[in-house]
Amino acid sequence: MAQEGLVTLKEVFTDGTKIESASGRYTFVWGNAIKTRKEKMAKQLEEMWQYAQCIADEEDKDPTPPDFTKIDKEKVEETAEKNEILKDNAKASSKAKAKARYIEKNFSANLDKHEQQEQVLKGRGSYSKTDPDATFMRMKEDHMKNGQLKPGYNVQISSASQFIIH
Repeated sequence: MAQEGLVTLKEVFTDGTKIESASGRYTFVWGNAIKTRKEKMAKQLEEMWQYAQCIADEEDKDPTPPDFTKIDKEKVEETAEKNEILKDNAKASSKAKAKARYIEKNFSANLDKHEQQEQVLKGRGSYSKTDPDATFMRMKEDHMKNGQLKPGYNVQISSASQFIIH
């Protein structure tokens, strides 16, 4: 028996309506892609460190590589310094020299960009660059019927007696 003014559980409904965002459809950032890119960067840094170690054993004073499981700017700069040995060494291949230049020029900027994107994600799987609050999801009404992901919001509304209560 419900008292006057109290809401019973039968009267409360939750609606999980998805509302499409006005942001651009092709502006997505995926959390798993950031994770994969950072893993590839760590692998490339490890490979370059090992290659430089093989080329210049006699010139190197620090034979132990840093731990690349979690990369940061210091490790990137340390590896770039290690790769300076490759530039002067005649044994080094041109591909290795080009890779060393690429690491030196781009990796620290890319690492900053990935860290900023992870801060915007805040544990979510994706976000839109033009509307960081929107998450990419499949919508019910897709006029093209192609299952395209769109930026949107998953709205949760609790109602009782046709009034929104939460």
